[in-house]
Amino acid sequence: MADKQIPKTQKCIAVLWPSFLVAIVATGLFFSAFDPEDLYPFGEEAGVSRLGIYSIGFLCFWLTSTISGIGTLYFAITNCMAQDRGNPGQ
Repeated sequence: MADKQIPKTQKCIAVLWPSFLVAIVATGLFFSAFDPEDLYPFGEEAGVSRLGIYSIGFLCFWLTSTISGIGTLYFAITNCMAQDRGNPGQ
């Protein structure tokens, strides 16, 4: 079973790269529909530039999709480990 382990760097890349691409698309779609200046609560400025809001939005989308990818990776690996335990001869 030790020879079937996936390297940690490959796991990180398998999660971070697709989530990065999803964050790009999500940021583009979200800010195509909403103007960053309209997102201030109660119409008061928070002292963050338009570029800062785009950056914060991108990082939030990236974090959200990364958490989803980590969950998917966790369940895929635990499922494979459970199947290996069920079939020790293979």
